[in-house]
Amino acid sequence: MITRLEAFSFLESHQPMPSDEKLTEIEIKKYEEVRTFFINNPDEQCVPLFLNSFGGKDGLGIYQMVEDVITMYKKEIVLPHILQALKNPYEGVQYWCIQIASNFPDESLLSPLSAFLQSEDQDIKAAAITAIAQLALNHIKAYEVLEILQKEIKEISDMDTKEFAIEVLTDIQNSI
Repeated sequence: MITRLEAFSFLESHQPMPSDEKLTEIEIKKYEEVRTFFINNPDEQCVPLFLNSFGGKDGLGIYQMVEDVITMYKKEIVLPHILQALKNPYEGVQYWCIQIASNFPDESLLSPLSAFLQSEDQDIKAAAITAIAQLALNHIKAYEVLEILQKEIKEISDMDTKEFAIEVLTDIQNSI
């Protein structure tokens, strides 16, 4: 059984985790143990550590489950840490924080999320489209979101991402 000190120590020493190619089975098992520890022993101090721990796009399937820890906390606790983590230079951190931001729609996210619409990484761009759409679907700056997405769709060259953006735009238009 892991202790609180060991859990924090592990997260602090993995800012971020290694890339998926370099991630060991031992590290991913320990990460899962830490994640489970904080689900069972909530401590809001783990929020920024988890948000800055994503070392790659997948984390061998474990990163998507970090959301279970983060969504245990109120928006007032999580949002400042998401806004800070979105500035992290690591694409894995950016990608997963954009994903998690969808659960905490707030107008303060519009500008930082909009910047990711310019990303060359189609996964980051699609995640940003989804997160921005959550703002509009929650009646937060809906018309501004529509305008941003309409402009962005014209610039998207990847057909899958473009089709996805059009689908999202249609959903927003139908909801307002």
